[in-house]
Amino acid sequence: MSPEQTFLVRLAILLLTSVVSLSALGVKDLGVYLGLLSISYYANSFIFKPRRRTIDFVGLGLLYYTGLLLAVAFNAP
Repeated sequence: MSPEQTFLVRLAILLLTSVVSLSALGVKDLGVYLGLLSISYYANSFIFKPRRRTIDFVGLGLLYYTGLLLAVAFNAP
């Protein structure tokens, strides 16, 4: 299997396990899901270092929306 395929398979397994685990624990906060998905993505990216042709749009999107969600959550009255 190529390194890119290994990265994608492991990422799918990590994301599926984290969503199923949070669901089984009864977590309903979107921030927790988004934070854990971001951590899973970045950890997998750091370990496998997939080859990229452009910048990491998925990583930037996850970072942006996690930061946005946290900013909204901590500014709430």
